Amino acid sequence: MRSWLICLCVLTVVVTCHSQAPNRYENFNADAIIQNDRILLAYYKCVMDKGPCTRDGKNFKRVLPETLATACGRCNPKQKTIVRKLLLGIRSKSEPRFLELLDKYNPDRSNRDALYAFLVTGN
Repeated sequence: MRSWLICLCVLTVVVTCHSQAPNRYENFNADAIIQNDRILLAYYKCVMDKGPCTRDGKNFKRVLPETLATACGRCNPKQKTIVRKLLLGIRSKSEPRFLELLDKYNPDRSNRDALYAFLVTGN
């Protein structure tokens, strides 16, 4: 359970950072975040409104709805790679938590098929 929370937090951080600031998170280390349970849990709590947020956490939370709704449509290729890696990491840890995140930030499920296609193909 803890691992999926960490993955979910990482996903949130990556998705948010990459869709809002094209260059700010270019060198974001998704693997390091996925492997750090404490950091991942903190980001998860932030984006799910279950804990405090850092500045980055607030930014991620702000752009996450658009990122999920557009299947990372505004992301550059490097950002897409990072976002995809994080989303797949979270999904592999816990499908129910992954869906909970999607439902929170894209409740009308707009463009959900495109998001899943993005996860499969990276495009």
